[in-house]
Amino acid sequence: MKKWITKLAKVLLGMLILWLLLEMAVRVYVEAPLSTDFYGSISREEVAGLQARYGVQTNSGPGWVHLGWIAHPEAETYRIEHLSAGGWQTIGQTQFGSFLWRGPGGSFRVWKVPKGGGAPVLLGEVEVWPTQESSAVFVPRIVGPWQYLFKPSQYGFYVNDHTIFQDAEGNWRLVGITSRTNGDYNQEKYFTVAVSEDFPPPEGMRELPPIADFGELAWAPHVIHAQGRYHMFWSPHKLHQMTSDDGILWQNHRITMSAPYHKFFRDAMVLRVAENQWLLYTTARGVYYSQIDLYQSFDLEHWQYIRTALRSGWGSERNSAFASMESPFVLRYRGHYYLSLTYNNDSFFWPAILMLFRIWPNKASYNDTLVFHSDNPYDFGVYRGKGRSPTLLTQLEAHAPEWIYQPQQDQWYITTAGWPWVATLTSGEVAVAPIAWEAQP
Repeated sequence: MKKWITKLAKVLLGMLILWLLLEMAVRVYVEAPLSTDFYGSISREEVAGLQARYGVQTNSGPGWVHLGWIAHPEAETYRIEHLSAGGWQTIGQTQFGSFLWRGPGGSFRVWKVPKGGGAPVLLGEVEVWPTQESSAVFVPRIVGPWQYLFKPSQYGFYVNDHTIFQDAEGNWRLVGITSRTNGDYNQEKYFTVAVSEDFPPPEGMRELPPIADFGELAWAPHVIHAQGRYHMFWSPHKLHQMTSDDGILWQNHRITMSAPYHKFFRDAMVLRVAENQWLLYTTARGVYYSQIDLYQSFDLEHWQYIRTALRSGWGSERNSAFASMESPFVLRYRGHYYLSLTYNNDSFFWPAILMLFRIWPNKASYNDTLVFHSDNPYDFGVYRGKGRSPTLLTQLEAHAPEWIYQPQQDQWYITTAGWPWVATLTSGEVAVAPIAWEAQP
């Protein structure tokens, strides 16, 4: 009996060692080609000039204020002070260009504290107050059937992650991932384009010639209209950008961020949160857990990592080697912020290996979209599983959804898409359904 137990223990130990080796091998394989750099968008030499140009920028909401600036974490940290009845009081320290404060408003100062010693230098002094408006929570519900929207046939055979917007002529445009395959992500190197006069159009959108064919991977485009121009962003592993005067003809392709702060940077989405202030939400991974990273810009050209918008921890169900929180989308509805993400890619080494052979064991999980809520756009808490996460609001059946507001109808819509070999809600097309917002009890 004792020999049998010893033999079993050796077998189990051997299996554990093999499992650990495979886990390490997959992670090394997927991580090795990726580089990171906090200064991938703003070089060290540019920091001082941009600090002088932008100083400390402010934003506020119900019960909170946010201070933002250009940071230089290799050389300095930052001390934040608040003016109270007793004079200037230190209320926090940080290494990045962001400080979220819940407390009384008034005057704030941000000091640069040199890491090599020396006297602190005042970066800026500002006055900002929390707002007092109520910020009720609403739950989004899909309240109608999925309706066909678009599937390419000339320049690609499907649509995955995509963006939808109105161009300068008032037409609705869709730009999305595609390829002339059944869903080979290594061949996704340009974007399919579609157009319609109305949204959603009864007969679907019309296919147009593709864009953004620069010989590199082209994933998850996102378009915003700001400063009188259209801006398109995409990834993976670095941030690409183009601009357009009308949202139709695109030009001036450049790489805005050559390397991100964390690995597995992809699916970038940009949200304007204040005057000349934008946040970029992106898929990312920490040492083990998946997360949504947050970058900040004051001009849409220079970006810096400032914090993690949503972390996951013990109890979270999926933490793939290449990150599981995909396709982040943040919107503001009646004073509250909502972050949706598609929760894909199961943990451990075997899902990554199976994907090479286009095998997805649990196809229902491909359409698992989680929606979180917050009173501010900077912090959506920690995800520790579906029953242990206070900011998790609901779970929707959709993949890589866009959230679209149709002003002529005063109606919100959500989309779904995905690879034909795994998607179950669609067969390579984008579909759309109406959304209703229900007040949380």
